[in-house]
Parts: sequence; structure tokens; C-alpha cells
Amino acid sequence: MQSVSSKPPIRWAILSILGIPIVISITVVPWYGFTYGYDLFEWGCFLALLVFCEMSITAGYHRLWSHKAYQAHPILKIVYAIGGACALQNDCITWASDHRRHHLHVDDNDKDPYSAKKGFWYAHFEWMIRDFESTREDLSNVEDLLNEPILAWQRKHYLVLLLLTNVGLPVLLGWLHGDIWGSLLLAGFLRLVLSQHFTYLINSAAHIWGSRNYDLNQTARDNWFISLFTFGEGFHNYHHTFAWDYRNGIKWYHWDPTKWFIRFCSWIGLARSLRLCSTYRQELTRMEVQYHMALEKCEKVFDSGNWQKQLEAEYQQLVETLNHWSELKQQWYQARSNEISTEWHERMHELELETLRQRYRLLKIELNAKRKSWHALLDTFTSLPYQTI
Repeated sequence: MQSVSSKPPIRWAILSILGIPIVISITVVPWYGFTYGYDLFEWGCFLALLVFCEMSITAGYHRLWSHKAYQAHPILKIVYAIGGACALQNDCITWASDHRRHHLHVDDNDKDPYSAKKGFWYAHFEWMIRDFESTREDLSNVEDLLNEPILAWQRKHYLVLLLLTNVGLPVLLGWLHGDIWGSLLLAGFLRLVLSQHFTYLINSAAHIWGSRNYDLNQTARDNWFISLFTFGEGFHNYHHTFAWDYRNGIKWYHWDPTKWFIRFCSWIGLARSLRLCSTYRQELTRMEVQYHMALEKCEKVFDSGNWQKQLEAEYQQLVETLNHWSELKQQWYQARSNEISTEWHERMHELELETLRQRYRLLKIELNAKRKSWHALLDTFTSLPYQTI
């Protein structure tokens, strides 16, 4: 472990910018609240600006610009650029550059800017306040973003934007309401600290606690609890496996407000070309992880050879059925999209569709049965007696 004396020097300017709001938030903010109190208007401003900042980071900095998961209207891009400055997490070009390197070199302590293998504190905060070589600016991986006029404008005027949004806007709201200090403390300082550390949790906690459902070879975890604070970014193992997907939470019940917001924007013409990973690929990837985890358990149980043979046979059957189901589904969609020229061809086309529909339904029933059999087999490993040495 690296000693304190051998660590790179502290970036005092950055530490001051990030640290002073923390000190104010844990001292002055509660004191003012107990002494004078905060009303509903000030809490409303706090919440509105918190959502504004977080959504600008998750939907804008992250899913739009870092991963190109969808395309956005210039109006939406301007909103993201202003909100990103309000979040005070650096300009988008620098942010995206760090994040792309994180994905490319995840868990590599020499190349990943915020590698979780260096510990919670490093991934959460220390990587920003010390001059580590892995965190030095290198924009060679964001040449596409350097040509974005809105991002170039944000980068050029970043200092002005962050002062206007973090100081000017709370002061204006407070002046209109008649309590400048209350608004500045709540919608300014406390909102800023919380929005920053909610994002930092993705780099730290989401790489330490949770499950790895799609990739066992890196530290990113799926953690629904973290998603509650990060606007859906807690399904992090999925995200690192399919980074181009505009969703992090793929199920309808997964808490992912960013996904819902992007989809809503697509309905009103502010977003388009939403990219997503197919259900087939998701399931195949997850099954492979389950298979390898079960194989490891096989080695530790009595009669491991027979269990391994049964596991491999069940896995292969499920994969074959899933592949057949995916192919048939593609045929069905292709048949539906074919143009019909004559009445006779139309009748034949309808017959073909009905045949495909019946085959698809039967195969889906078979696939669901295979899934149940597969999960039942996986469940048996939790109750099998383990070998003792």
C-alpha cells in the first residue's frame, strides 16, 4: 500500500473548491436551519436544482456525451451544459475523457482515473484532490466532443457558468423570496455537496457493494439502493457490460429516472436514436455468468463430476433454445416488415405470419420451461453438501 509520504501532492485549489462547501454544509446549514428555519419554497428550490444537476450529469455528461447512447436536440444539450456547470464536476469534455478512460481501463490502477481497486476513499474523492498521473488531462479520446459547439462554449465559459448557477441563481431565488442566506445555503451549498457525492458513489460504492450479474471480471456492481440516490446509475455492472445502452435499469421496475426522462424526451422530439441492448444478448450474457459461478460451486460439492455434466447439458439446451427463439423472432419481425404487392401475396403473407406466430408462441413456452429448469438447477447448489478437506 502506498504510504502517505509517497503519494502525489495535494491539489489545494481543488481541495478548497470541493472542501469548503462540505464544511459549510455540515456546520452553517444546520445552524441556520435551527436558528431561522427553511420554508417550503427553499426546500423546493433545493430539490429542483438537485434534480437539474443530477439529470444533467447522468442523462447529459454520462449517457449522451460519454457513451453516445442517444442523440439530443440542441436545446436539451444547452440545458445539460448549464446543469453540468451547476453540478461543478468539471466541464463535460474533461469529465467524459476521464470517464471513457475509466471504462477502457477499469480496475487498472495505473490507467483508470478512479480505480476502485485503490480503495473506497481513492475512488470516491482522493483521485480528484491529488496529482495522480492517471488523472492528468488527456483529451485524445474525446476528439468527437471537441467539435461540439455547445461543449466548446461550455468549456470556454465554464467559470462564469458555475458562478452564475451556484451563486447567482440561489441568490436571485432568495432575493425574490426574501431570504438570500437561506436559499444560498440550502439550494447553493447543500445541494452542491449532495449532488457531487451522489455522483461519487457511482465511482466508489457501485464498484464495491452489490452483485455482478453480467461480468465477473471487473468490480462494477448492480446495486438498487445506490440507484435511489444516483438517478438510476446503480445498475453499474450492467452499464459496464453494455455501456451504449441508454438504460441502466433494464426492467420496468428498476429505479432509473434518467431512463424515463430520456424516453420522455424522445416522445416530445428532444431525443432520438435511443440505443439499447437486445433481450437476447442480455439473457445470454447473464446465463454465461450464472454458468461459470455454478461451475465453481460444482468443484466444491460431493459427486461434482455428475453435477457438472448435468449443469453443462442444461446450459447447452437453454442456449440452443434461446438462439432458436431469437432467430425466429427476427424472422417474425422481417416477415411483418415485408411489403405486400398483390391480394394473393397478401393472403400468403398472412398465412406465413400466422405460422411464424404459432411457432414463436410454442418456442416461447419451451424457452420459459427451460428457464425454470435452469433456475431450479441453480437453486439446488445452495443446498448441496460441500466437500470438506
